[in-house]
This record gives sequence, structure tokens and C-alpha cells, in this order.
Amino acid sequence: MMFFFKEFKAKKIKEPNNFDNRKRILTTKSKNLVYLLEKRFSWMKKYIKGKRIIVELGSGNGCIKKIINNKIILTDIIKYPWIDKKVDMKKVNLGRKYQKKVDVFIINHSLHHCSSPFLTLKNINSYLKKNGFVLINEPETSLSLKLIQFLLDDEGWSLNAKVFKRKNIFNPKSPWISNTAVAQLLFKNQNKFNEHFPQFKIIENRLSEFLIFLNSGGVNSSFFHIKLNRFFLNLINIIDDILIFFFPGIFALNRSVVLKKIHDKKK
Repeated sequence: MMFFFKEFKAKKIKEPNNFDNRKRILTTKSKNLVYLLEKRFSWMKKYIKGKRIIVELGSGNGCIKKIINNKIILTDIIKYPWIDKKVDMKKVNLGRKYQKKVDVFIINHSLHHCSSPFLTLKNINSYLKKNGFVLINEPETSLSLKLIQFLLDDEGWSLNAKVFKRKNIFNPKSPWISNTAVAQLLFKNQNKFNEHFPQFKIIENRLSEFLIFLNSGGVNSSFFHIKLNRFFLNLINIIDDILIFFFPGIFALNRSVVLKKIHDKKK
């Protein structure tokens, strides 16, 4: 079965319409979608509280500000009107004035679009303060995600990618090419991550999202969903937690990771 294949390449590169998606998200009255966004971002608040310089890499539609009302510096390789600074995630070219000055970096579902996650994390280290944080949400390549990607021909995965090498893991000709296995490859084996990035300590590494995502109505696209109130959304979230606890490799669609910079040692 294809779900056990280590690689899948989508036939087409799908570019989301971030203008339409941003408008839809910022004006939505869908409790389902708001619930999903709150789940992805609200946990970050304890790490950014009282912090002065917070930078999001690969901001895309910039929807984080709908949930977190902070002065987050939005960056992206494409300079949309709402983006504060054009930044290549691989280079993290923020400029000299930000070196060792950033309190928190946020990467939300964008690291898997970076052709060299190794260089991203290496270059983040140059800008992040000691004891600063990197807050990450990324797809988790479970059997469910593989099924979704295969049926929709939406993005691809490669469990063979050499994420701990400086070389590109795919051709960076488009910012929409991706490998949704990146977070799994980087963070599932925490000892291996620590060997390559001793300057960081993983202080959170958890899996989430199944039905809550599938019935959200979509973030980067709009799809059918059953509208639910808060009570039933909380109930579904509990069901998700149970399913993912017992069968993470089948149901988890999201991985949340918190890295803390503990020193400047480089590999």
C-alpha cells in the first residue's frame, strides 16, 4: 500500500491564494476554524508574554495575529502587503541589528517548505538570544496525512530526506514545494536532534489534530465541514487526544515543538 511508501511526490505544485485565504480567515464566523487556529497558536502565549522581539518566519497569510494580539514581525519570502519584512527562511536574512536580539521565533506550517531545514535552524541560532525560544507547528506524516495528500495530490513527503545535512532536500525553485515529513525527521528522535543541534533543548514535543483539522473548513483552502458549537468542538478535541495517544502514527496531523536556546555552540 502507498501509505507505507517512504516517498510521495505530488504531480502539481499548488500555490494557495493568500489574499483570499487571509480575507476569509480574518472575517470568518466559523467556530470550527477559529477553534483550530486557537489550538495552534494559543499555547504560544506563555512563551511570548513580555517578550520584545518576536519574529514569525514564513508567515504566509499572517493569520497568527487573529489569535495572538502581539507585535509579531511577520516575514515571508513573498512581500505581501501585510508582511513586515521579506526574509528567505533558509538564510534568515533579518539583518545585523537583529543578531542575538530576537526573543522568540515562530514557524507555523512553513518549515516543510524550506529546502534546507538544517540551515534554517543554524541561521536562527545567529539571531536568537540565549534562553530564547523557537515555537514550531508542522504537519505530522501519519498514515492519515499520507492518505489525504495522496487523494488530494496535495504536497508530498520523503522519509529519506537528509534533514541533518546542509544540502537542499528538494529543488528550491518554488516556495510551495514541500516535504511534510520534515518535522518527523527532525524531532521524533530527540537524541538525534540533540546530536546535531546541541545549542537547542527540546522542551515540548507533542502531537495533535485529527478531526479538529478535518472538520475545520480549511486554513489554506476552503472545504466542506459540519458547523459545531464550542461544546462539541471540545468533545471532538478530547476524542482526538485519545486517538493520538493510542495511535499516533495513524491519526496525528500536527506536531508542536518548542526549542530553547541554551548556548551558542555550533555543529
